[in-house]
Amino acid sequence: MEITGDEIRRLLTEADDLDPSGLRVVGAHIEGQLDLRDLVVKRPLVLRDCTTEQPVLLSRAHFSQLDLEGLVAPSIRARGLTVDHDLHLSSARLSGDESIYALHMRIGGSVYLDDGFQAAGSVVLSGSRVAGVISCRGARFDSTLHLVDVQVGDAIFLSHGCRASSDGTHAAVRMRGARVDGQIVLRDGRFTSPAVAVDLRHVKVGKDLLMPFEGIEGSVQLEGLVYEGLPRDATVDEWLSLLATRTPYYSTQPWVQLAAAHQAAGHERDVRRIRVAAQRDLRRRGQLSRWGRIWHLIRGLTIGHGYRPALALLWLAGVLAVSVAVVLASGAVRCSVVEQVGYALNVATPLVKVDAARCTVDTASGAGQFVLASTWLLQILAWAFATLFVAGFTGLVRRNA
Repeated sequence: MEITGDEIRRLLTEADDLDPSGLRVVGAHIEGQLDLRDLVVKRPLVLRDCTTEQPVLLSRAHFSQLDLEGLVAPSIRARGLTVDHDLHLSSARLSGDESIYALHMRIGGSVYLDDGFQAAGSVVLSGSRVAGVISCRGARFDSTLHLVDVQVGDAIFLSHGCRASSDGTHAAVRMRGARVDGQIVLRDGRFTSPAVAVDLRHVKVGKDLLMPFEGIEGSVQLEGLVYEGLPRDATVDEWLSLLATRTPYYSTQPWVQLAAAHQAAGHERDVRRIRVAAQRDLRRRGQLSRWGRIWHLIRGLTIGHGYRPALALLWLAGVLAVSVAVVLASGAVRCSVVEQVGYALNVATPLVKVDAARCTVDTASGAGQFVLASTWLLQILAWAFATLFVAGFTGLVRRNA
């Protein structure tokens, strides 16, 4: 069966003569260009399993429902398209370098690109508003899928074998600035790029984020991503590895978001792990001065950046042990062994004092002078570790980190 693009437009223009169910054409070859730009038809249009050698033009058109399932064409141009109900493109095969260019669509239902949908070129749905879902279950995008600044009332499904790839110029999947009231589901999808595979910058997810990492081949951009509840399909360890090694650069916000999600769930141990890992990433990739990096390292080793203050007590115990060893080994302190231990604790402990009044130090000898100098240094270290413990325990270091 053959039908011309002009004939389809004429039939739609004479909409008063159409059946209320709209125009339905199945399995036809469309001769010439199908140009439906600026056409307002409050009836359904069904062009199922049709083929054409020229781009399909739908910009600023308005339909009650649009079904292009199984369409074979170079591309679809649909900037400003309005559909009151659903837009069906499942099983469509588009071969152009820019397979779909559909900025600022208004879809009252859902957009379906399921069941073997294939696009050789980029698919651009950016700036569109979709009341239901954007479903790409089993779809194949040989170039970038652009979902920048979309607003979706329910969910985005890039799942069930959905594949998207990029040459690295853009992310394989770009969702920057998207607002999704429900879920984003990347389960059982595969997204590949030599650079950024998935761009989720400044995305807001109203419910769950289902994003297993084994299907992502490339880096991920997550700064500004906000989601409710715990991210699913990946463990805490996998998230720590992703944020530290598979993001292009250090950013505080993804670490804060992950910690907040686990804090809300009551996972205090995981919260501490996340925050310590975030500080390590800051030291490794953050913009710190030379001295700032040194001080950051000291905080990490001594009190775990305020999240493990007990480490400072271990360092303090080590200082006391060294003090005792220096005094006992020197032979320059004159008193019993027990009193020598008390003397060592006295000179090194900031707060606790024990009775070691009968001990004297032979300051005329080199060993005695070494004991005095060593204990002065050890006392400074002991005070420092005690102060760091208090600062870490009270949260002062965390607030200033």
